[in-house]
Amino acid sequence: MNEILKCPVCDQALTPHEKTYECSNHHSFDCAKEGYLNLLLNAKKTAGDSKEMMAARRNFLAKGYYEKLSDHINTHLQAVSTDKSSVIDIGCGEGYYLSRFQRQMAHHADQFYGLDISKLGIRMAAKKNPDIHWLVANFSKLPFTDHSISSVLSMFAEYSVEEIDRVLADKGTVIIVRAASDHLLELKNIIYPEIHEKVKAASIKYFPGYHVERENYRYKTTIKTTDDLLSLLLMTPHYWKIKPDGIDKLKTYKELEITVSIEIDCLTRQFH
Repeated sequence: MNEILKCPVCDQALTPHEKTYECSNHHSFDCAKEGYLNLLLNAKKTAGDSKEMMAARRNFLAKGYYEKLSDHINTHLQAVSTDKSSVIDIGCGEGYYLSRFQRQMAHHADQFYGLDISKLGIRMAAKKNPDIHWLVANFSKLPFTDHSISSVLSMFAEYSVEEIDRVLADKGTVIIVRAASDHLLELKNIIYPEIHEKVKAASIKYFPGYHVERENYRYKTTIKTTDDLLSLLLMTPHYWKIKPDGIDKLKTYKELEITVSIEIDCLTRQFH
């Protein structure tokens, strides 16, 4: 990692020293044996998704159900990346989306950073792909120096507008991916007696001065086993909302065709 990383204590640039990173004020951070760097201060051991949820996400994504979505996002990243680009994935989890981009299109960017509050997720990501800089860090205080990042990706994750604006370079791009109202509609029809969708605020309103292109991307895919359906449920916020009879009902399905329906905002920074 180069010196675009900053110290979470004093905000000075971090410099690598073998297996540690240190700032000019001698705050030091060790690299884990798996290769990731933990920059999260006073973190709870339970921060981020549980081990069960991370395993479910890893297993589901490995089956290829979201490959079309991943490939589609990669075309957006490729379009805005150069051989000098730096790309960060905020809330990367176990690293599925960033790893696929790095492996398929590494010549379109120079540096790749994945960060998540979950040490478990980052450990899984680092074991899977050592060619990416994996960081345990908080989206509300990104560990990067001002205007040092070319592209920011947020896949179904929380993010801070102020922090993204701070780290994004001139003419940098933010790609925000979120579920549309009909995303996983068939799954929701099974697990809920009634569906009440909340009205979502458009992210364009929170990035004043940015050029925005919005896209709706939609396709259908068939989930082929009950275990995969349960893994999908564990990946989503619906897991925390449904009642036990909703899970029992889902367990009766051997397969299910679902709708993947996504809203994508591509925002380009015009100035800082």
